Amino acid sequence: MAIGRLPNILVAGVPKAGTNSLFAYLAQHPEICPADEKEVGFFNYYNPRRHSGEPPPVESYMRHFAHCGQQRYAVEATPTYSYGGAPVIEAVRSVLGRPRIIISLRNPVDRLWSAYAFQRTLGNITGLQSFDEYLSACEQRRRDGADLVPGDHLHGLYIGYYADYIGGWLEAFGDELRIVFADELARDPAGVVDGLFRWLDLDPTVATAVDLAPRNTTKHARSPRVAKLVFSLKRSTDRLGLLHPAVRRPLRRVYERINAGELPERLTPQTRQRVEDLYRESNAATAQILTAHGYRDLPGWLNAAALRD
Repeated sequence: MAIGRLPNILVAGVPKAGTNSLFAYLAQHPEICPADEKEVGFFNYYNPRRHSGEPPPVESYMRHFAHCGQQRYAVEATPTYSYGGAPVIEAVRSVLGRPRIIISLRNPVDRLWSAYAFQRTLGNITGLQSFDEYLSACEQRRRDGADLVPGDHLHGLYIGYYADYIGGWLEAFGDELRIVFADELARDPAGVVDGLFRWLDLDPTVATAVDLAPRNTTKHARSPRVAKLVFSLKRSTDRLGLLHPAVRRPLRRVYERINAGELPERLTPQTRQRVEDLYRESNAATAQILTAHGYRDLPGWLNAAALRD
């Protein structure tokens, strides 16, 4: 008896760059079967900086697609794959062969701010009173060579150095990989989805019927304890397939009325400039890497970096 199948589309990241929306949009095409939970995380076990020991059997991965039928594609979306480096890239190639890879990039300054707001909302950043303190702690981790310590929530800065890892994905997958820019996804989701369906050689007219509401936008919580509980319940219900999207949306609206508030600080121009300076060289290198692989219509934050370089 078959226990499932393997995916042939991976939304591999990056975190806080629209991967929830991409997964939800792709999953609405009748020829794409979504995993029973968005972030399966199977290939994280191949990243020695996240896990030690043997990865789980591939059958455990296939079970997340046991409900799939004869759809042409199966998809999952785990943002942490993006910065897993060569071990993760090699494992994807070895286990899946030649899947389609989608990576969404966002201005790393805005991505870092969103990641900070999200972790603070969940109460995961303790002992740090502001974004500036958080940024200093991340910088110290980078100087110490300890950027990625799972569970400490201080690798937000690390993730934004796209030039450190995006080239490895492009070299490994070439035309089988598509870079999506979060700026464009927010501005023209229908155009991005249409382009992805065409790239996958699927009927693009389906894009006109896709629910393009953004998913999982970061909102500050009045109570981090409630936010953490709700987030944990969401992950559990997603994993078990207990709530249909049509039910989740009104529940999310109720939650936002009850617990959503305003983050009690703002990203000041001075701090934004500080973060931009940290990412300047990486952004310029990222622009060069993407241009070398045929990407011409780059977003402003990459174009600016390329021109300064």
